[in-house]
Amino acid sequence: MTDTPADDADLAWAETPGRLSALIFQAKVAVFQARRLALDLVGRLQRLDPGPAPADWVIVGQSCTPLWSDDRSREHRHQRGKVENLRRAAVAIGQGTLPAGRVFSFWRHVGRASRRRGFVDGRMLKGGRLVPAIGGGLCQMSNGLYDAALQAGCDIVERHGHSRIVPGSAAGHGQDATVAWNYVDLRFKSASPMHLEVMLETELLVVRFRAPAPQTATRPITSPAPPAAA
Repeated sequence: MTDTPADDADLAWAETPGRLSALIFQAKVAVFQARRLALDLVGRLQRLDPGPAPADWVIVGQSCTPLWSDDRSREHRHQRGKVENLRRAAVAIGQGTLPAGRVFSFWRHVGRASRRRGFVDGRMLKGGRLVPAIGGGLCQMSNGLYDAALQAGCDIVERHGHSRIVPGSAAGHGQDATVAWNYVDLRFKSASPMHLEVMLETELLVVRFRAPAPQTATRPITSPAPPAAA
């Protein structure tokens, strides 16, 4: 017999939305996606300049979070999916330099999480519910980038908090940054050049920022979230 989310207090709100609410949600998403696409075509976002950091640059921000955060057997498939999604996103971002004043965009670097690109099912927040979805788990990476960017003193251009707080997550400390293709993004910039590196170690997701000199940390901010945000 397969347990349902309602059988577990920790997953009591992990459910599939009804058909009507799902259709309304998708309609809102389509509107916001079209608007964001139009704005980005004008803004011409750029990627990192690829390559290693100069040898004398110092670490100014770092986030290390466990890849495996739920050992329940029924969540193992979604945990494996999350790790695979993080692996593909880490490859997409890679490592490189963010020149002074250039805006870093999570979605400009990661791109759309689709099965065609190798992304798989993982857990994600959607419309206030925890549901399985392609690319689920990528918010762990956006959380890490946001945390490291704050430590490094970056100017946070856009950041959205999650619609619900998952027990034990960064949202409980206001350090989260949700993302949803392609209308809810994480964006930041720096007054000085920064080198970014994202990688998966055996048990950890590591996000590391380097700069020519130590920076002054910034405070968390929250951008107004679209009604259809995660």
